[in-house]
Amino acid sequence: MSNIQSAPETLMMGYGYKPELSEGAVKCPIFQTSTFVFKTAEDGKAFFEMAHGKPGHEGQEMGLIYSRINNPDMEILEERLKLWDGGEAAAAFSSGMSAIATSLVSFLKPGDVLLFSNPIYGGTHKFIHLMLHNWGVTSIGFNASDSKEDIIKLLEANNAGGKLSMIYAETPANPTNDLIDIEMCSEIAALYSTPGKKVLVAIDNTYMGPLWQHPLKHGADIVLYSATKYIGWPQRPDRRCSHWQ
Repeated sequence: MSNIQSAPETLMMGYGYKPELSEGAVKCPIFQTSTFVFKTAEDGKAFFEMAHGKPGHEGQEMGLIYSRINNPDMEILEERLKLWDGGEAAAAFSSGMSAIATSLVSFLKPGDVLLFSNPIYGGTHKFIHLMLHNWGVTSIGFNASDSKEDIIKLLEANNAGGKLSMIYAETPANPTNDLIDIEMCSEIAALYSTPGKKVLVAIDNTYMGPLWQHPLKHGADIVLYSATKYIGWPQRPDRRCSHWQ
């Protein structure tokens, strides 16, 4: 991102779009197809291998496969949204809970501990307490009024420090607008990280939006947005983005 000099407001006009791939159209057409043609069978094989993370394709450009995986419009959306936070990559999902669930299950495994802020969006709360619990992940909640020392004592009292894998905070919180100190979360994550295991900090930044708060700059690793709020108003598409740093 360091080679980009213009502000996100300017880059939104055309960043991520290649007119030469769309008959020279100034603005990106709406692609309604579900599948895409490969130039060769070898290209198709390589694209599927890249989609599944198979080694050996470092430096190669991913091609279009299937709109659930990638689509020109979705790729442009992801490229532009990551600019606001200065993230390395972004992923768009068809629903908010798809993004939240993917972020949690991608970085948590049975036996891990998740530290999360209270209160939190109802769907997230249910996923943490039911789905993750059934999957063998222990969850521990903390309040916005808790100090760093309070949270460390809470983790130690539950013998959870060595198993902590992620801190998940929603700030401002839904629906109370409670504010969580992101830098404090980052400091706690660093305290329990080891050379072989980094404790991640994931922040749901929906209610502040990428204009008013940039969690990555305060030590977060993942940022989530529900685009049905400030990002998508007034169109309100049902999309949520996860930004990875």
